[in-house]
Amino acid sequence: MKLDFQAIERYAKQYAAKVCDDFFNRNNTISGQQIMKLSNVAQVNTFVIGDLYETWKSNTESFKSPYFNFENEEVKAALQAYMNTVSHHISVDREHFEPLLVNAVKNTIGLLLDPSKYFDDFVRESPEFTLTKDRIVTLAKYTKINSVFAKGLKDKIADENHVYVTTALSWLNELANHHEFESPDKYLEMLNATLAFKRDEFYKKIATVVAPSAASPRLTQSFFDVDHEEEIEPEVDTPTAPEEEDHEPLPTVAAIQAQIDKEGTPADIRIPSKLNDAFADELPTVNDLLRKEVISQGTPLSDLAFNRQIKSIADAISLNQKFIFIGKLFEGDVNAYSKAIEDLDRCTSYLEAKNIMNKVLAPKFNWVMAAEEANDFLEIVGRKF
Repeated sequence: MKLDFQAIERYAKQYAAKVCDDFFNRNNTISGQQIMKLSNVAQVNTFVIGDLYETWKSNTESFKSPYFNFENEEVKAALQAYMNTVSHHISVDREHFEPLLVNAVKNTIGLLLDPSKYFDDFVRESPEFTLTKDRIVTLAKYTKINSVFAKGLKDKIADENHVYVTTALSWLNELANHHEFESPDKYLEMLNATLAFKRDEFYKKIATVVAPSAASPRLTQSFFDVDHEEEIEPEVDTPTAPEEEDHEPLPTVAAIQAQIDKEGTPADIRIPSKLNDAFADELPTVNDLLRKEVISQGTPLSDLAFNRQIKSIADAISLNQKFIFIGKLFEGDVNAYSKAIEDLDRCTSYLEAKNIMNKVLAPKFNWVMAAEEANDFLEIVGRKF
């Protein structure tokens, strides 16, 4: 289930307002030591300190001047001592503190209810597609819940100064294979003790989907929400009166063969879908005609793979297509591509596979920006079923 971030933000604001009311009715400002004891959930307090640390660090790095050498070792030592002294004198009023607390509560709930997304987002939000060691060290320092994953990233990067996001994501997948996420229950109970909530309020409600009529297509439908044969209920053959409307007559087999002989491009020949249904017992199939043409020209039958069902999605993807799909659809993440192929190959129906692509892969990797490649991938998966 997907988290409802609007509901989480509403709760975080209400929680922060209540806690701030209790504290600032008795105090004008809050210190670092008081922050560490403010919430009964230590992670909330630590996230606030983490935000203050980032501000403190950016203030330190802002000391630059065309007139003074702040790179001088003596100056740097004095500045570090100064900033260290400042860090022991945190003093924040309510106006500036409450937004920090709201953000800390939101992050805590996200870390509890969807830790996989929390760490995944942390890695993906790295500037210039590069995750630095400093950023991982900060994550490990201020992450108390599910800390094994933050510390695991710290151990993985070791002495390297930075790694690409794809590498860090593969580390997360590896860590997830060896470690379980903590149960959020005890922490949620602690939050509930301060401000009551129902856990299911933090998840999006699943709306009932009403199939749109042909005359009113959904404007928000994705490229997967198109008509597929697998989703159409088979119609019972019922004799009906001939329609008054004129229809283009179906071509004869001779006409099809003549077109093949003339154009020599089977892939470009479009046959009305009713042809095989109308003469299934009397005429050779279109595939039979195409196969005859291919054999006569010496074209490998593998070039017509689109005409037959496949047993394995991975085997149907050429090496060139594989590189394109990994780069365009999976942001260069080989492990994510391999896992997606495995999951889709295990599906028992096209509808199940389409749901994985439409509801999981497409939004996660923003396939709307690579619609052409996504449609190619969709066609290959469709042939499995």
